Amino acid sequence: MNTPTQVITGKTSAELPAHYVDWGAIIAGAFVAAAISSVFLAFGSAVGLSFASLSPPGSASLTGLAVAAALWLLWVQVSSFMGGGYIAGRMRRTIGDAKPHEVEMRDGGHGLIVWAVGVVIGAMFAAWIATAGVAGLTAVTGSTDYLASKLLRSGSATESGGSTTVIGRILTMSIGTSSVDEADRDYAVREIATRTGLPEADAKKRFDDTVSELKAQAASVRKFSILIAFLTAASLLIGAVGAWWAARAGGRHRDEGIDHSRFSAWR
Repeated sequence: MNTPTQVITGKTSAELPAHYVDWGAIIAGAFVAAAISSVFLAFGSAVGLSFASLSPPGSASLTGLAVAAALWLLWVQVSSFMGGGYIAGRMRRTIGDAKPHEVEMRDGGHGLIVWAVGVVIGAMFAAWIATAGVAGLTAVTGSTDYLASKLLRSGSATESGGSTTVIGRILTMSIGTSSVDEADRDYAVREIATRTGLPEADAKKRFDDTVSELKAQAASVRKFSILIAFLTAASLLIGAVGAWWAARAGGRHRDEGIDHSRFSAWR
Protein backbone atom coordinates (compact mmCIF):
# COMPACT_ATOMS: atom_id res chain seq x y z
CA MET A 1 0.00 0.00 0.00
CA ASN A 2 1.48 3.26 -1.08
CA THR A 3 1.67 6.03 1.50
CA PRO A 4 0.77 9.46 0.15
CA THR A 5 3.77 11.68 -0.09
CA GLN A 6 3.55 15.14 1.48
CA VAL A 7 5.00 17.75 -0.80
CA ILE A 8 6.41 20.86 0.89
CA THR A 9 6.69 23.83 -1.33
CA GLY A 10 8.87 26.74 -0.38
CA LYS A 11 7.69 30.28 -0.67
CA THR A 12 9.39 32.61 -3.03
CA SER A 13 11.11 35.71 -1.71
CA ALA A 14 8.21 37.77 -3.02
CA GLU A 15 5.74 35.75 -0.88
CA LEU A 16 7.80 35.97 2.30
CA PRO A 17 6.71 38.63 4.81
CA ALA A 18 8.84 41.76 4.48
CA HIS A 19 10.16 42.51 7.96
CA TYR A 20 12.10 45.69 7.50
CA VAL A 21 13.19 45.76 11.15
CA ASP A 22 15.64 42.97 11.98
CA TRP A 23 15.29 42.70 15.74
CA GLY A 24 17.90 39.99 15.99
CA ALA A 25 20.56 42.32 14.64
CA ILE A 26 19.28 45.18 16.80
CA ILE A 27 19.39 43.15 20.00
CA ALA A 28 22.86 41.88 19.13
CA GLY A 29 24.04 45.45 18.53
CA ALA A 30 22.48 46.66 21.77
CA PHE A 31 24.22 43.93 23.76
CA VAL A 32 27.53 44.77 22.12
CA ALA A 33 27.04 48.46 22.93
CA ALA A 34 26.16 47.66 26.55
CA ALA A 35 29.17 45.37 26.89
CA ILE A 36 31.59 47.95 25.48
CA SER A 37 30.11 50.62 27.72
CA SER A 38 30.36 48.41 30.82
CA VAL A 39 34.01 47.57 30.15
CA PHE A 40 35.02 51.19 29.56
CA LEU A 41 33.08 52.43 32.59
CA ALA A 42 34.80 49.81 34.72
CA PHE A 43 38.18 51.12 33.53
CA GLY A 44 37.03 54.68 34.22
CA SER A 45 35.96 53.81 37.74
CA ALA A 46 39.32 52.13 38.34
CA VAL A 47 41.18 55.36 37.56
CA GLY A 48 38.78 57.57 39.49
CA LEU A 49 36.54 58.83 36.66
CA SER A 50 33.38 57.71 38.44
CA PHE A 51 30.53 60.16 38.87
CA ALA A 52 29.80 58.63 42.25
CA SER A 53 33.16 59.86 43.55
CA LEU A 54 32.22 63.33 44.69
CA SER A 55 35.18 65.54 45.47
CA PRO A 56 35.56 66.30 49.18
CA PRO A 57 37.12 69.55 50.38
CA GLY A 58 40.86 69.68 49.92
CA SER A 59 40.99 67.10 47.13
CA ALA A 60 41.14 67.53 43.36
CA SER A 61 39.05 70.30 41.87
CA LEU A 62 35.41 69.35 41.44
CA THR A 63 35.31 71.17 38.09
CA GLY A 64 38.36 69.28 36.85
CA LEU A 65 36.82 65.98 37.92
CA ALA A 66 33.57 66.85 36.15
CA VAL A 67 35.34 67.77 32.90
CA ALA A 68 37.48 64.61 32.94
CA ALA A 69 34.48 62.42 33.73
CA ALA A 70 32.37 64.12 31.05
CA LEU A 71 35.02 63.58 28.37
CA TRP A 72 35.34 59.96 29.39
CA LEU A 73 31.56 59.50 29.32
CA LEU A 74 31.43 61.07 25.86
CA TRP A 75 34.07 58.63 24.61
CA VAL A 76 32.28 55.67 26.22
CA GLN A 77 28.86 56.57 24.83
CA VAL A 78 30.01 57.32 21.28
CA SER A 79 32.35 54.34 20.96
CA SER A 80 29.86 51.87 22.43
CA PHE A 81 26.97 53.04 20.25
CA MET A 82 29.18 53.05 17.18
CA GLY A 83 30.26 49.49 17.94
CA GLY A 84 26.67 48.36 18.47
CA GLY A 85 25.45 50.23 15.40
CA TYR A 86 28.13 48.67 13.21
CA ILE A 87 27.19 45.16 14.36
CA ALA A 88 23.50 45.84 13.70
CA GLY A 89 24.17 47.23 10.22
CA ARG A 90 26.58 44.45 9.28
CA MET A 91 24.29 41.65 10.52
CA ARG A 92 21.00 43.04 9.23
CA ARG A 93 19.21 40.86 6.70
CA THR A 94 18.49 42.80 3.52
CA ILE A 95 15.37 42.76 1.35
CA GLY A 96 16.21 42.53 -2.32
CA ASP A 97 13.75 45.08 -3.72
CA ALA A 98 15.29 48.10 -1.98
CA LYS A 99 17.24 50.75 -3.84
CA PRO A 100 20.74 51.68 -2.62
CA HIS A 101 19.64 54.83 -0.81
CA GLU A 102 16.83 52.86 0.89
CA VAL A 103 19.32 50.22 2.01
CA GLU A 104 21.46 52.94 3.59
CA MET A 105 18.40 54.40 5.29
CA ARG A 106 17.39 51.03 6.73
CA ASP A 107 20.92 50.30 7.90
CA GLY A 108 21.14 53.69 9.59
CA GLY A 109 17.69 53.18 11.07
CA HIS A 110 18.83 49.94 12.67
CA GLY A 111 21.75 51.77 14.22
CA LEU A 112 19.35 54.41 15.52
CA ILE A 113 17.14 51.72 17.05
CA VAL A 114 20.20 50.24 18.74
CA TRP A 115 20.79 53.71 20.16
CA ALA A 116 17.15 53.96 21.28
CA VAL A 117 17.41 50.65 23.10
CA GLY A 118 20.65 51.85 24.64
CA VAL A 119 18.97 55.03 25.85
CA VAL A 120 16.92 52.86 28.19
CA ILE A 121 20.19 51.71 29.69
CA GLY A 122 21.33 55.34 29.65
CA ALA A 123 18.19 56.32 31.55
CA MET A 124 19.04 53.75 34.18
CA PHE A 125 22.56 55.19 34.29
CA ALA A 126 21.13 58.69 34.68
CA ALA A 127 18.98 57.44 37.54
CA TRP A 128 22.13 56.05 39.13
CA ILE A 129 23.81 59.44 38.72
CA ALA A 130 20.84 61.12 40.38
CA THR A 131 21.12 58.60 43.20
CA ALA A 132 24.82 59.40 43.44
CA GLY A 133 23.93 63.08 43.72
CA VAL A 134 21.48 62.34 46.52
CA ALA A 135 24.13 60.19 48.15
CA GLY A 136 26.51 63.11 47.88
CA LEU A 137 24.06 65.43 49.60
CA THR A 138 23.48 62.74 52.21
CA ALA A 139 27.22 62.49 52.73
CA VAL A 140 27.38 66.25 53.26
CA THR A 141 24.49 66.05 55.70
CA GLY A 142 26.07 63.10 57.44
CA SER A 143 29.24 65.09 58.05
CA THR A 144 27.41 67.55 60.29
CA ASP A 145 27.91 65.41 63.40
CA TYR A 146 31.65 65.40 62.74
CA LEU A 147 31.68 69.17 62.20
CA ALA A 148 29.60 69.66 65.33
CA SER A 149 32.09 67.62 67.30
CA LYS A 150 34.89 69.69 65.76
CA LEU A 151 33.14 72.89 66.81
CA LEU A 152 33.03 71.74 70.44
CA ARG A 153 36.60 70.49 70.69
CA SER A 154 38.37 71.97 73.69
CA GLY A 155 41.20 69.50 74.21
CA SER A 156 39.36 67.86 77.11
CA ALA A 157 39.52 64.06 77.28
CA THR A 158 35.88 63.75 78.34
CA GLU A 159 33.22 65.47 76.29
CA SER A 160 29.47 64.96 76.30
CA GLY A 161 27.81 63.87 73.06
CA GLY A 162 24.42 65.46 73.82
CA SER A 163 25.35 68.94 72.67
CA THR A 164 27.13 67.51 69.66
CA THR A 165 23.94 65.79 68.50
CA VAL A 166 21.83 68.92 68.93
CA ILE A 167 24.30 71.16 67.14
CA GLY A 168 24.65 68.54 64.39
CA ARG A 169 20.91 68.82 63.79
CA ILE A 170 21.16 72.61 63.73
CA LEU A 171 23.90 72.36 61.10
CA THR A 172 21.79 69.94 59.07
CA MET A 173 18.85 72.34 59.11
CA SER A 174 21.11 75.19 58.04
CA ILE A 175 22.01 73.48 54.73
CA GLY A 176 18.63 74.02 53.11
CA THR A 177 17.86 77.47 54.55
CA SER A 178 19.13 80.92 53.68
CA SER A 179 19.86 81.78 57.31
CA VAL A 180 20.11 79.91 60.59
CA ASP A 181 17.33 80.39 63.13
CA GLU A 182 18.52 82.96 65.68
CA ALA A 183 17.54 80.83 68.68
CA ASP A 184 19.43 77.84 67.27
CA ARG A 185 22.42 80.00 66.47
CA ASP A 186 22.51 81.51 69.96
CA TYR A 187 22.26 78.05 71.53
CA ALA A 188 25.10 76.72 69.36
CA VAL A 189 27.31 79.71 70.10
CA ARG A 190 26.72 79.38 73.86
CA GLU A 191 27.57 75.66 73.77
CA ILE A 192 30.72 76.29 71.76
CA ALA A 193 31.84 79.05 74.12
CA THR A 194 31.09 76.93 77.19
CA ARG A 195 32.73 73.75 75.92
CA THR A 196 35.81 75.35 74.35
CA GLY A 197 36.37 78.36 76.56
CA LEU A 198 36.41 80.64 73.55
CA PRO A 199 35.10 84.22 73.76
CA GLU A 200 31.55 84.52 72.40
CA ALA A 201 32.74 86.46 69.33
CA ASP A 202 35.21 83.72 68.43
CA ALA A 203 32.61 81.02 69.06
CA LYS A 204 30.18 82.84 66.79
CA LYS A 205 32.83 83.12 64.06
CA ARG A 206 33.63 79.40 64.34
CA PHE A 207 29.95 78.50 63.99
CA ASP A 208 29.38 80.84 61.03
CA ASP A 209 32.47 79.53 59.23
CA THR A 210 31.27 75.94 59.67
CA VAL A 211 27.80 76.78 58.31
CA SER A 212 29.40 78.49 55.30
CA GLU A 213 31.56 75.42 54.67
CA LEU A 214 28.53 73.14 54.74
CA LYS A 215 26.56 75.34 52.36
CA ALA A 216 29.50 75.46 49.94
CA GLN A 217 29.77 71.66 49.94
CA ALA A 218 26.04 71.25 49.30
CA ALA A 219 26.10 73.81 46.47
CA SER A 220 29.04 72.02 44.83
CA VAL A 221 27.18 68.73 44.93
CA ARG A 222 24.07 70.27 43.35
CA LYS A 223 26.08 71.94 40.58
CA PHE A 224 27.96 68.71 39.95
CA SER A 225 24.72 66.72 39.59
CA ILE A 226 23.18 69.26 37.17
CA LEU A 227 26.35 69.44 35.07
CA ILE A 228 26.68 65.68 34.81
CA ALA A 229 23.00 65.23 33.90
CA PHE A 230 23.36 67.77 31.07
CA LEU A 231 26.59 66.24 29.77
CA THR A 232 25.02 62.77 29.88
CA ALA A 233 22.15 63.93 27.67
CA ALA A 234 24.56 65.63 25.25
CA SER A 235 26.74 62.53 24.97
CA LEU A 236 23.67 60.39 24.27
CA LEU A 237 22.66 62.67 21.40
CA ILE A 238 26.15 62.50 19.92
CA GLY A 239 25.98 58.73 20.37
CA ALA A 240 22.86 58.66 18.18
CA VAL A 241 24.78 60.25 15.31
CA GLY A 242 27.63 57.79 15.82
CA ALA A 243 25.28 54.79 15.85
CA TRP A 244 23.59 55.96 12.62
CA TRP A 245 26.91 56.48 10.83
CA ALA A 246 28.44 53.20 12.04
CA ALA A 247 25.35 51.19 11.06
CA ARG A 248 25.49 52.60 7.54
CA ALA A 249 29.19 51.75 7.39
CA GLY A 250 28.43 48.22 8.60
CA GLY A 251 25.75 47.80 5.94
CA ARG A 252 28.08 49.06 3.25
CA HIS A 253 30.77 46.61 4.34
CA ARG A 254 28.17 43.82 4.33
CA ASP A 255 27.14 44.58 0.74
CA GLU A 256 30.72 45.01 -0.43
CA GLY A 257 31.87 41.86 1.37
CA ILE A 258 34.66 43.66 3.24
CA ASP A 259 36.98 41.10 4.85
CA HIS A 260 38.10 41.88 8.41
CA SER A 261 39.70 38.52 9.05
CA ARG A 262 43.17 40.04 8.94
CA PHE A 263 42.46 41.71 12.28
CA SER A 264 41.87 38.34 13.93
CA ALA A 265 44.72 36.48 12.23
CA TRP A 266 47.45 35.22 14.54
CA ARG A 267 50.11 35.43 11.84
